[in-house]
Amino acid sequence: MSPDRVAQCAVLAMLFELSSSPKPGNVDRCHDFSDIGFHHFLTSAVSAYPVFRKAALGKGSAGSLILEGIEAWQTWNLSSNTHFGSLVLMIPIAIAAAKTGELQAELKDVLEKTTVIDAIDFYSAFEKAKARVAEVDNFSLKDKNSRKAVRDSGKTLLELMRLSSNHDIVAREWSTNYERSFLLADRLAEQTKRWGLNDGVVRTFLEALAEVPDSLICAKFGGELAHQVSCRAGDALLDDTLGKAHQLDRDLLAQDINPGSTADLIAASLFISLLRDLRF
Repeated sequence: MSPDRVAQCAVLAMLFELSSSPKPGNVDRCHDFSDIGFHHFLTSAVSAYPVFRKAALGKGSAGSLILEGIEAWQTWNLSSNTHFGSLVLMIPIAIAAAKTGELQAELKDVLEKTTVIDAIDFYSAFEKAKARVAEVDNFSLKDKNSRKAVRDSGKTLLELMRLSSNHDIVAREWSTNYERSFLLADRLAEQTKRWGLNDGVVRTFLEALAEVPDSLICAKFGGELAHQVSCRAGDALLDDTLGKAHQLDRDLLAQDINPGSTADLIAASLFISLLRDLRF
């Protein structure tokens, strides 16, 4: 697949995920957050196009390209975190997509070839993005001394992700060679065929949230609340009108509860689906 096509699929995946509504607790085409709006996410997605294209051309490594993606949106004066998790998931897919082998096999190779320099670049990207993660004892992304500790340890970016895989959805995807992302890509194909693009994406989002509590909610509010949100997402799936999804959306927004990690997972899954020639 051509680098241009890979980059188009990546940006479209981010835009489709962003605009689908109701995607409970997240910015979408129907509402903003108080500090960041729909147009900021649009800008962030479009600014990433040349970075995805560079990835598909085989230029740069996973860590450096994630950092470039963050810096790209900041050239538009975006200071809040928009697509950090999505970039972390999608950059390796873009690198793998331009290779000649089967996508998941090529992706495994990309992840296993990450280096300690990728890990250092990832720390820089995290700091610039002002992202939120759970507290950890070792190699904390919030600790400025961790970069030296990582450099001294020689740990690769994949090895660091494995250390966080038990509490972070994005890290778990890296650690399992994107097992859930590929499964959800299959579901997206089924759901969009049945319900159309918008409702197919929303229903797949709700399925993913119902199955696994969102790690961003866990980091901000704790596991009990995250589990409650997952239960409500499962209940919302029983309503074909998506009326319960709309109510869940209103409730989460009122409490500033954002299942953002699940949204990142859906963006990555949409990217895989589009690379597989998803039509809608």
